[in-house]
Amino acid sequence: MLAGYGTLMVLAQLRMPPVFVRLPFMPSTWAFTFSWAAVASVTLRWNEHGHPSGHLTYTYLLLAAITLLIGGIAMRTLVALVRGQLLPKSGPPVPVQSEAVGGRAGGSRV
Repeated sequence: MLAGYGTLMVLAQLRMPPVFVRLPFMPSTWAFTFSWAAVASVTLRWNEHGHPSGHLTYTYLLLAAITLLIGGIAMRTLVALVRGQLLPKSGPPVPVQSEAVGGRAGGSRV
């Protein structure tokens, strides 16, 4: 059941790259690395225990793919860091609230 669920999650993610490419780069992009590294790790273990024909080829291709993903995100992080785009310069603007009836801003507090 776990293998089926994992396969379903991988298939759902494989159709999303066009959406991911349009998203702006943020430090939260690193969240993708954990889940894909976990998928790669489990697949490598299953590949090692099952020894399907061509298992060494699958192993090398999978290692190359996960290395490219994590390396690409690392390079993009360095580019954003050099450009000063990795972390926000300041927080979002705070809206100014008008005074409510009774002279209290923001309503009553209990």
